[in-house]
Amino acid sequence: MKLDKRSIIFLLNILVFSLDSVLNYFYDFPVFVVSLLFYFVVLIVPGFFSFKKYHSFLIIILFFLLSFIFNTFRDGFYKESLSDFLFIISFFGSFYLFSDSISLKNNNKLILFFLLTTLLLFSGTYLGFDQNKWGNTIGLKTDDIEFSRSYRQGFFRKAHIASYFFTFTLLYFMNRLKSLKANKLTYIVTIVPLTYVIFITGSRTPIVVMFLGLILFYFKIKYLKYLIIFVVLSVGLIIFIDEALVLFSDTIIYQYITIIKTIFSNFERLSRIIIWASWWSEVKTFNLIDFVFGRGFNASTVANQKNVSNSIWFHNDFLSIFYSYGILPLIIYINLFVNIYKKHKKIIRSNIFIFLTFSGFWLSAFFNGFYYYYTVILLYLFYTMIYESNEVSDIRD
Repeated sequence: MKLDKRSIIFLLNILVFSLDSVLNYFYDFPVFVVSLLFYFVVLIVPGFFSFKKYHSFLIIILFFLLSFIFNTFRDGFYKESLSDFLFIISFFGSFYLFSDSISLKNNNKLILFFLLTTLLLFSGTYLGFDQNKWGNTIGLKTDDIEFSRSYRQGFFRKAHIASYFFTFTLLYFMNRLKSLKANKLTYIVTIVPLTYVIFITGSRTPIVVMFLGLILFYFKIKYLKYLIIFVVLSVGLIIFIDEALVLFSDTIIYQYITIIKTIFSNFERLSRIIIWASWWSEVKTFNLIDFVFGRGFNASTVANQKNVSNSIWFHNDFLSIFYSYGILPLIIYINLFVNIYKKHKKIIRSNIFIFLTFSGFWLSAFFNGFYYYYTVILLYLFYTMIYESNEVSDIRD
């Protein structure tokens, strides 16, 4: 099977990701991050993609690199900051690479290989191999319903990565089946197993963003009846949430509906509200230099350790980029999503699976983070969906 350079990059990312996942179950060595160093070098080679994209990409690198270097000189070198820089630059580079339609050759067999590989990595959870460090607290009696969680991830570094991969892969295959006019049995055989895997990962983000994406898609007059059904079911669940929590108290469903109870009864307990409040308390102390260059990614974990006693990042790409790199890189990141939508507006608005994929990208970026979860791989799926829908075009400035 002959592969073009985009498919080769996609395949290499799959293989390196798999090696990184398995190796890091036993040894702590950032194989994928190291590979991003080489990927970065490849991306800045002139001619790797069109001149206009290359010019824009260099400008993006310049702004992020200036902030990274400034904060390194100011506060010292931290591998976490380097890792974040490489992830976000690789994300932009992959966008420019995969969005270039001139010589792209779709490779559905490669995407199937990606699905089978990720399923194999996840299957480790059934064989006693699971990187989950949080344990299973479902069913434990506690007044804090947000404490009851169950995560499964197999060899994946995080449950969120597994849930992201399977969610967007499911959307790709559903779009593929739709274009092939597949029968209902094929849909069921595809949807049911992947949906099951997505749920048992335990990550709520994909479920939340898909729900919000469906509301956004059907928020049109012609879909009014579907929107009414959504509203009625949602109101019913809110009214009978206590009964629902009792019904699903010892199941994986429990942790997906506790968020409803928490939103209406203990909003400040939501983890995102806690760490975003920490972000705000830090931003209020920003000076002009901080607004321009940020304070560096590592500083965010230090801030959260101080404010919430947990050395985690802000779990929001937009907040994190502003805090880590400054205002201009944030504008660049937002502009990326705006440009994608403007260029592919027609197909995004008309195709529910492409809409859910695109909205899932930026909603995930807002509610949990996106570029840091190895999603350079998922951009290949998104643009393959675009191309297969006969709406191929470059994003031109």
